[in-house]
Amino acid sequence: MSYTSHEIAFLQDLVAKGSGQKAASSTSRSLGQHYGMGQHIGSRFTFTEADSARARQMLVNASIPIEPPSTGLRRAEAARNNPAREKAGTLAPHENSIAVKVAHGHCDLDGHPVATQGYQVLTLEQALNVRADVLLVVENLESLRFLERNRWIDYEGKAVLAVFRGDRTLRTDVVARFIESSSAPVWAYFDFDPAGLGMSAKLPRLQRILLPPEAALASAARNANQVHLYADQVGQWSRALTSDKRPMVLRPWALLRQLRVGLAQELMDIL
Repeated sequence: MSYTSHEIAFLQDLVAKGSGQKAASSTSRSLGQHYGMGQHIGSRFTFTEADSARARQMLVNASIPIEPPSTGLRRAEAARNNPAREKAGTLAPHENSIAVKVAHGHCDLDGHPVATQGYQVLTLEQALNVRADVLLVVENLESLRFLERNRWIDYEGKAVLAVFRGDRTLRTDVVARFIESSSAPVWAYFDFDPAGLGMSAKLPRLQRILLPPEAALASAARNANQVHLYADQVGQWSRALTSDKRPMVLRPWALLRQLRVGLAQELMDIL
């Protein structure tokens, strides 16, 4: 017997609660009609301990966990429950995914080299097993893909694993968990603007903020004249940046206030 994702969640909830009332939803109506579960009274269904015991047995007979997994089902697991609806209630394809590449040196995962061109997508657990001296957090995926264009970056001879900060697809909270769980020193390569500096400053174990030489950076920022990158963000980030006493934050913050323009990361890639 196979069940929909809604029916599975309903049965697991009934097992957890033991008895009680539920709204007369399509799921409760279906279970009542096909499996004789619950008593339909007005706009509610009332379920007894006997219904709960039957729900448990239904799950056991279908080899479905009695308790819902905390991380959701992957599609292969869902397909075993219901081959016709393998996508229902499952994790998104990029759930628990992190984009990485080797920026410098040699980084390996279980003896296999990590990608040096483009980028490679790993799970959180896999990323934590990559051997590297330093994590380099990169704000934009485009800049991660073509990180080798940045001839001005001094990697200090270290094995550096570059990590995309994340977005709605490759989620930022997963990347944040990875960075927090790692013990490696962190370098940051973000946009040259208040938000970029502010996000860099918040990274744990921050050791360096990577920016081009000041003369080249200032010249490129003036030429690009991206005034909005400064004007739209300075109000939100000014207090936090001014209160940060680390030289690696204060120096670029002083330059930003002097220039009153920012510079997108992609324009730094070709300096």
